[in-house]
Amino acid sequence: MQESESEIVIQTSRKTQETDLLVESVDSALVTLVDAGAEVMVPAFNIQVGRCAVVLDPWGNRLVILDLSKGVLLTDSEGKVVDNEKR
Repeated sequence: MQESESEIVIQTSRKTQETDLLVESVDSALVTLVDAGAEVMVPAFNIQVGRCAVVLDPWGNRLVILDLSKGVLLTDSEGKVVDNEKR
């Protein structure tokens, strides 16, 4: 999206849709979302770049929250992941 760090990614491989949100801390965001009425579908877990969790908001929308606490992925000239860039 122009002049923004946001992006829209459309996937067609699954019938269900979800909104993915990048947050500073999954654990903190999870507390905030649950306090606001969200239901935890998948508790926080580690991923290669940080942490991730899945919630259902009070209106039935599936939200995936993730953070980059371990850093973004680094790739070689062929696009293969070689390491994490530490934050």
